[in-house]
Amino acid sequence: MDLGLQDKVTLVVDSHLAIATAAATALGEEGALLSLTAPDNYQMRHVELELARKHIAQERFRAVIANLDREQDIYRLVRETLHRQGDVGVLVTTVLEQETAPASELDDERIEPALARNFMSTVHLTREVIPHMKRFGMGRIINLIPLAAMEVSPRNTLSSLSLAPVLAYSKGLASELAPHNITVNNVIYAGVHCKETEITLRAQAAQELDNPGDDAAIQARTEAKLQEIAAGAPMRRMGNPHEIGDIVCMIASAQASYLTGANIIVDGGIHHNYA
Repeated sequence: MDLGLQDKVTLVVDSHLAIATAAATALGEEGALLSLTAPDNYQMRHVELELARKHIAQERFRAVIANLDREQDIYRLVRETLHRQGDVGVLVTTVLEQETAPASELDDERIEPALARNFMSTVHLTREVIPHMKRFGMGRIINLIPLAAMEVSPRNTLSSLSLAPVLAYSKGLASELAPHNITVNNVIYAGVHCKETEITLRAQAAQELDNPGDDAAIQARTEAKLQEIAAGAPMRRMGNPHEIGDIVCMIASAQASYLTGANIIVDGGIHHNYA
């Protein structure tokens, strides 16, 4: 099936994150022209090597070093993408789980950066690309969001409070932009085995141990947590980042023109609620 992504300019932000790298790779394999970001050259190099392994030619993507915590970097990122590639037809944003902490211990110094990184960066990015999508008469905005946006556990309140506003914002935006043939959808994922998942679980393991400096014990506890996630999923396994990337391609495709305002949960059945 032709997904209609050939030469479609696609901005994938924080491309160094495993989920975003997978999305960029899948889109590149479908012929999209990629604009990629990472906070430094070292992390961007890893993205470039991954694309090269998938035989995506270097002339098919452009790299921009940008920190999404800074609004001026977001403005520059979109301007450089437009200057180099002339358009932004697809925007893929990535938001992050935050450090674990009980809700009662959260203070402004933790809350404000989390909101800035997740909610405000999404607002600033979409605000920058919308005028150009309107000018071309169509567009796709796809947000990659951990399941913590929909479920709160005792120690992930900071993640949830910084991610949930993205769902509300996206829903309102989808209704507003639908007449302009611009769709807005969220891919909400869980149980995906990637480096960010391991980092989060490793931090949790260190907090749980009496000796947080015992690397061997931390690694063993991290492996146990990964096995627990796999065993608790109805599919009895964790997902792979490329499985998220393939979903992003489908949502970005010409065939998904009637899909907007949706929260698409990709988690192997971990989430048990109706919505």
